[in-house]
Amino acid sequence: MPAAPPAPAPASPGGHARHAAPAPDTDGDTAEVPDLLAPAEEAEFRRRWHEVQGRFVDDPRQAVHAADALVGDVTGTLADTFARHRQALEGRWSQGLEADTESLRRALCQYRALFQRLLSA
Repeated sequence: MPAAPPAPAPASPGGHARHAAPAPDTDGDTAEVPDLLAPAEEAEFRRRWHEVQGRFVDDPRQAVHAADALVGDVTGTLADTFARHRQALEGRWSQGLEADTESLRRALCQYRALFQRLLSA
């Protein structure tokens, strides 16, 4: 009998665990922490993980191969998500438009929030 799935992480103020929420920064400023996965993507990855765990007893080797593929899918999705966030952040000045200091400060705060989110995942 497979082990019971772990309890879900506590929900953030946005209503879903581990998704966008204001992140305080050391200067007292806050920036929106970007979602790394859409709620439906996260739920599907978690469902697949529980399926992998459930297969371990009957076929450990296949379960480990499936876990490897799943982690590859997750990291690929995260890389795509980061690329979209990065493109949005860089969009203004990469088009040759002049960015004022306040816009750059906000972009840096968003990068910091994304960086912190990635390290806390």
